[in-house]
Amino acid sequence: MISTGEDYATVVERDGISSPSPQDQELILDAWREVLAQVLHTRDTEWKERLRAIKAESMAAVAELRVAAAEFRSTMEAMIAERLTQIRQPIDGKEGPRGEKGDKGDPGELPMTRAWVDGEISYAGDVVTGGGGGTWQAKKDTAQKPPHADWTPLALPGRDAVTPAVRGTYRDGEAYRQLDIVALNGSSFIARHDDPGPCPGDGWQLIASAGRAGKPGIRGERGEPGPRGERGLPGQAAPTIQGWQIDRERYRATPLMSDGSEGPALELRPLFEQYHSESSGD
Repeated sequence: MISTGEDYATVVERDGISSPSPQDQELILDAWREVLAQVLHTRDTEWKERLRAIKAESMAAVAELRVAAAEFRSTMEAMIAERLTQIRQPIDGKEGPRGEKGDKGDPGELPMTRAWVDGEISYAGDVVTGGGGGTWQAKKDTAQKPPHADWTPLALPGRDAVTPAVRGTYRDGEAYRQLDIVALNGSSFIARHDDPGPCPGDGWQLIASAGRAGKPGIRGERGEPGPRGERGLPGQAAPTIQGWQIDRERYRATPLMSDGSEGPALELRPLFEQYHSESSGD
């Protein structure tokens, strides 16, 4: 063993070992340095690997903590929102006992109505006529003319009602209005608007189309001769349609013939339903 304070040369001389030459001593020192460098490099590599592992584990733990924190925050926000909803919308309590009937109030009165005047100030609650024939009440003091956001409508003018009218067979050059119904070549058309133009055309809506003739049926047996009819007057023409009897509740039009009789009724409800469906785009 080398005691403290003894150098390598003294130990070698004392034990009878020949002392290495200075060149060998330098080689030995270089070898020790190389071995020490390898050991230090190995230790450094091991520490770096360990540091990277620790860093990866730390990042994974941080990511898990962030996920857990986000879930916790979402849960807390949902709980807070639910609590706030309960606070804002309290549960109704039990219905209390019915109170006594109060005294009858004074009858209400509508302010006097006057015509709206341009440039005149109207005060809140004033009622005026104007603005296309309607009646308006002021929401606040204003000089604006109704209709306007400063006014509340109390009554607005209505529109003239337009109802279908059966006009018979279509005739070129005759004036037609909206919802006039005409017959043409076995089909029925209804006017979309006033002055619809030639029929058929863009101004007319087909409401009933003439069907195709069916195949001839089997000829039946000849029947017994009927009773002799009354002799007509010479030159007397067959009865024609003189007008229509309109049943608005049943949407039915019955032709009134020139001989005073009634022809077969025309059922119009399915036609109007089809027209309404096609016009509204359903």
